[in-house]
Amino acid sequence: MIQFHMVKYHKQAYPSDIPLRLEEVAGHFDIKKICPDSPYSLHTEYSYGSRFFKNALLQKYPEIIQANKNGIPMLWKNKTWAEKFAEFLIELTETVHAPKVIEIHPPFNDYMESIEEFIETYKVFEEIIENTFTQTNIQIENRCGSKYYGGQFLISTVSQIKELCQYIASENLNLSIALDIPQLYTAHQVTPKKCDGITALLYALQEVRQYIGGVHIWGKTVSNGRRIAHCGNLDTYFNNEALKQAFLDALHQLFDDNQTRNLVLEVNSSNKDLLSIIQDLGSAGFTYL
Repeated sequence: MIQFHMVKYHKQAYPSDIPLRLEEVAGHFDIKKICPDSPYSLHTEYSYGSRFFKNALLQKYPEIIQANKNGIPMLWKNKTWAEKFAEFLIELTETVHAPKVIEIHPPFNDYMESIEEFIETYKVFEEIIENTFTQTNIQIENRCGSKYYGGQFLISTVSQIKELCQYIASENLNLSIALDIPQLYTAHQVTPKKCDGITALLYALQEVRQYIGGVHIWGKTVSNGRRIAHCGNLDTYFNNEALKQAFLDALHQLFDDNQTRNLVLEVNSSNKDLLSIIQDLGSAGFTYL
């Protein structure tokens, strides 16, 4: 059985028969405060573009502010950064209830060369977080694409995700994967014109699926000759009904294991697009608890 907890994304409206167990709350470095209305997943800094670093809370953490290149945060710069990042998140959430999930993002590989080095840095963060938030799960999202220059995200591809999972197991970490499927395809330069990769990458992840705690899905659509991320639905993403069905079949095989995961449909376009993706996932056997 394929089981998910749907995570409310922004102000989108969902069918009444889908329980909304969590809401996604932005917790990046320009956020001054958070005001969740329900249990929430805290989506922390993801280093796509530059930040202002102006809010009063962040001024207490010069180690975070100084770790940037042209304003783009350099995540997991060192162990001191990891310690201060944990303290920042604890203070950011101290006036509200503890997050159910903290979603983090990988460093760039121009200053952190290996996943092993990242794990040693991350463990400082996890120890502090676990001492404060005893019921909070930590998830790391695979990332691809940023305005940062000089390096790439350290965790983007299937092989990097698998290597990370080996460390999660050997170190017994409170860490799982928030699998962003479109970003995985981008990392492997897979497009709808290269259909083999659409299914092969999902099949390749079956051996580590027990470490996947969350899933991100979104569409792309064409505007002014460019494919725009987080807009459209699966029809505009694949532009091929047979290929879309192959994707849904592979998704079914990947997650048909009775493990409950969080699902975030990161759709910034119309609510119609969101509902279209939900309908497609329903045809693949997705159920919501």
